[in-house]
Amino acid sequence: MVTRADVARLAGVSTGTVSHVLTGARSIRPETRRKVLDAMEQLGYTPNAMASALAGGRSRIIAIVFPSQPRTIVGSDLEYVLAATDAARARGFHVVLWTTGQDDMDELRQLARAGLIQGFLLMQVTLTDKRVDFLKQAGIPVGLIGRTSEPGHIPYVDADFDQIARVAVEHLAGLGHRTIGLLNAPYEEGVRGIGAAVRFADAVRRSCADLAVDCTVITSEHTVGAGRAALRELLDDAPHMTAVIGYNWEATLGAMHEARDLDRPIPERLSFIMCSNGEPESTDPELTTATPPATEIASAAVEALIDHLAAPNAQPAQRLLPGVLVERQSTAPAREQVAEA
Repeated sequence: MVTRADVARLAGVSTGTVSHVLTGARSIRPETRRKVLDAMEQLGYTPNAMASALAGGRSRIIAIVFPSQPRTIVGSDLEYVLAATDAARARGFHVVLWTTGQDDMDELRQLARAGLIQGFLLMQVTLTDKRVDFLKQAGIPVGLIGRTSEPGHIPYVDADFDQIARVAVEHLAGLGHRTIGLLNAPYEEGVRGIGAAVRFADAVRRSCADLAVDCTVITSEHTVGAGRAALRELLDDAPHMTAVIGYNWEATLGAMHEARDLDRPIPERLSFIMCSNGEPESTDPELTTATPPATEIASAAVEALIDHLAAPNAQPAQRLLPGVLVERQSTAPAREQVAEA
């Protein structure tokens, strides 16, 4: 088994220096740090995070906290988790994924008290998130994928939902669509809602109002069956609807299936644009997208949290990242719809 002494010998430094590089307890010159990291990679050395914590050092473990209720992790969430894990590993950190209820402070308290977690990265952040307040009061470093309504001195990286909504609505309006539906993720109105879903719905409504486009918003659970039902509800509320913006990958797939069954072929009678992460090339037709850059958001959020761990008194990174419109085969010029009998 490769030891720290082996790494120190190859790098030409002391074992203490290797420890300082691993824990971040002291400032190390960049060239020295690079020599140590190169030696670790050459020898295939993997630090034992648990042993470091028990020995009184820093664990270099980040907990990604994902609320398991009211839903479990779905495919569109995994891109964030995997990207965060890769980014943490590149900085010499380990990651554990912890699922709890949105308001279950007991489990979070137990995890924090165990003393093995150096920092917490929260997902599915609500506008007023109790987890943030609890961790701040406990003096435990926290970062966010998303943001609260008043993040203060907390590092976060979030999608620029105003920008994403704008490019999606402008694309549809430019194709002549004047009545669109938003198939949103489940969310609560007001301050308790998941920030991403609340912000996106509000941003779509604003963009539609600016462009004189009618908009109907329906929420759906993250299942294909729920998406089928949601499309029928959208068409009941807005029978002249010619386009759908999806912010719920699984439900959007269901809505596309339902559109075919209702004899509304895509994109001839109903255009679809996806603003949630998934695999648009796997659909038929391939989905036009304006999605949050999940990999960039998660990687940047991990970087922001790790930097905050190293310099807690410095101004934390707080960033909004834009999406990019990719036009594929699911959007086309609007064709006037005739209300179904």
